Amino acid sequence: MIRIILKIVMVLFAFFAVIVLSVTTVVDTTPYAQKAFYQEMDQRLDSLEQNLVIRSDSSQLQVAWAEVNITPNELLPLAGYGARDPKLMEGILDSSYVRTIVFQLGVRKAAIVTADLLIIHPELRNAVFQSLPEGWSPDEVYFTATHTHSGQGGWAPGVVGELFAGSFQQDELDFLSQNISYSIEVAYSKLKPGTVQFGELSLDNLVRNRLVKDRGIVDPWLKVVRIQQDTLIGQLISFSAHATCYGAANHRLTSDYPAQLVASLNNTFDFTAFAAGAVGSMAVNVSGETPKEVANALATELTEQTQLLSLIGMSQQPPQTLTSFRLHLPLRDPYVKLTNRLALRPYLFENAFGNYSNDINVMVLGQAIFVGLPCDFSGELAVPLYEEARALGYQLFITSFNGGYAGYVIKDEWYDLNKYEARTMSWYGPDTGSYLSEIVSRLIHTIHENSQTNLAHR
Repeated sequence: MIRIILKIVMVLFAFFAVIVLSVTTVVDTTPYAQKAFYQEMDQRLDSLEQNLVIRSDSSQLQVAWAEVNITPNELLPLAGYGARDPKLMEGILDSSYVRTIVFQLGVRKAAIVTADLLIIHPELRNAVFQSLPEGWSPDEVYFTATHTHSGQGGWAPGVVGELFAGSFQQDELDFLSQNISYSIEVAYSKLKPGTVQFGELSLDNLVRNRLVKDRGIVDPWLKVVRIQQDTLIGQLISFSAHATCYGAANHRLTSDYPAQLVASLNNTFDFTAFAAGAVGSMAVNVSGETPKEVANALATELTEQTQLLSLIGMSQQPPQTLTSFRLHLPLRDPYVKLTNRLALRPYLFENAFGNYSNDINVMVLGQAIFVGLPCDFSGELAVPLYEEARALGYQLFITSFNGGYAGYVIKDEWYDLNKYEARTMSWYGPDTGSYLSEIVSRLIHTIHENSQTNLAHR
């Protein structure tokens, strides 16, 4: 009898060992520069450096914008918090919009599209690409989002999609993609001669590092694009603080503080759009008794600083260059960590999230460089990149949620922290922060070296 029991125990142990080995793996800590995906990216960047030409064009800049209401006509799940239960919205605090700005310089054109959504999911990106207005290509479309955690959901299939955005609804995905494409079409139809200016202010009192608090730094930069067409003035605002004034207990549709900021600025200007900046690890640092008070307090501060920036002046040099492109972003195999060194195997992640490609958006408009990343990119990583761009005479805008999603990208030294951003949401290895930072740095230098406006200074 004892032998039989021992055999049963051994069989069960072997069975469970096989199960454990089939679903778990060791976290890959091989330096990224030694991996095949880096060699692929290195070759792409070398090719870009050799072949990219940013042509100078003395044509008059054409500008326009459009705002399209995407507020759902039915109660949908809200996207943003896995802990929100139930996810179904119970009402509307403020309407949702997709806002698009189109620039054209000579034969080149580009559109910046930002939506009142948690992210631009790969399914939505792909749907938009299939329905772009005639004459538009994916390389000319730059996506971002407000990153509201109380926006409409239903746009992401799969287990992870349902966890963060509620049950998938094809009709909602179609509705959003059609309206995004329509916003590009409308803005493009309104093009007229115009001007663009760029400015930034440091507001470190309004943002805090939620991951490591005083052990880390914050991205304090309010970044502003001012667009003027005749007497009409529009603004694109980017800031790093997460749009999480309304927590998981909220069940009403709202774009959080970006909605209040847009409404406040539109009392002065004709159009405002908001783009989430390097929001990884960054949180709102203002006080209030209620979520609405917190959102209003931050919106009021940002409104006052934007108006101040308008008064003291911004860069006014007419842009002589406009170019935009997408760069495929190879990454490690993805996994979700169980401990610092043990993770679920990549096939389980891909079954739950989906197997999507990622890329990097780049748009160059005069002395401004826009880089759109497919992640919650940490503000701690963005700050030194801003400084690097300034040293070369550029203002760098880093925005998140460009139509792919690779989780959180944080500083390498925080990768082993037992916290949400590091343990649950850092999917692509311990040095992804350094990897993406290297890519952005090389892009900045490639743009500088290949811009025809800089030929005289070489």
